Amino acid sequence: ACVIRQQELDFTDARYICEKTGIWTRDGILWFSSSGEEIEPPDSVTFHIWTAYSPFTTWVQIVKDWMKTKGDTGKRKTFVNTTLGETWEAKIGERPDAEVMAERKEHYSAPVPDRVAYLTAGIDSQLDRYEMRVWGWGPGEESWLIDRQIIMGRHDDEQTLLRVDEAINKTYIRRNGAEMSVSRICWDTGGIDPTIVYERSKKHGLFRVIPIKGASVYGKPVASMPRKRNKNGVYLTEIGTDTAKEQIYNRFTLTPEGDEPL
Repeated sequence: ACVIRQQELDFTDARYICEKTGIWTRDGILWFSSSGEEIEPPDSVTFHIWTAYSPFTTWVQIVKDWMKTKGDTGKRKTFVNTTLGETWEAKIGERPDAEVMAERKEHYSAPVPDRVAYLTAGIDSQLDRYEMRVWGWGPGEESWLIDRQIIMGRHDDEQTLLRVDEAINKTYIRRNGAEMSVSRICWDTGGIDPTIVYERSKKHGLFRVIPIKGASVYGKPVASMPRKRNKNGVYLTEIGTDTAKEQIYNRFTLTPEGDEPL
């Protein structure tokens, strides 16, 4: 860490000092060792100055921005990195008690709850089956599990894939009778020939069925969709599995306030 030191009422002797090495400078041009001998400038100098110093925002706004991160690990991480100017330290949330989770189950009045505005799905690929989960999404990222399907059969058999096609194109009914289709599907390419998923992405729409793979580096965003298609002509998207798990576990710890959704 580095600090700026200055003797009281002596503004001519203010200096920037590295607490670790003792080297210092007054103007950023000439540098001196802890003993006062002139030395070569360091290769790099870093500063830790957070947003409270900025003339372009207020402390009130900083507090408001902090409050907006409640319950959202992604927003909290951005706040710590960009507003506080600190390194985000990821902490995997504790798994909640099974009984606590069981108390959250609810029975829907229709296949799709009224608050659902959008349907997405994820498909896990195994050598002997595909497993698909359909999720409904409402305001504030409130979500509901809508459907769970297990399609048994060889992963590379066309008949198996045709049944996956049927699952992708299945529609779901809201209480008012409106039909909803699954708008976007992420399909795992791990463990099987990825070209199988690539071809299905082209068949159903490049932005509707998106091939995914787990990131090999810790701390990646939940999803990093590329701007351009890969050499196979699809948008192969990298998934930060550890980041996603952290976000899910942290949300498990939230408790509802009255009838308000989580």
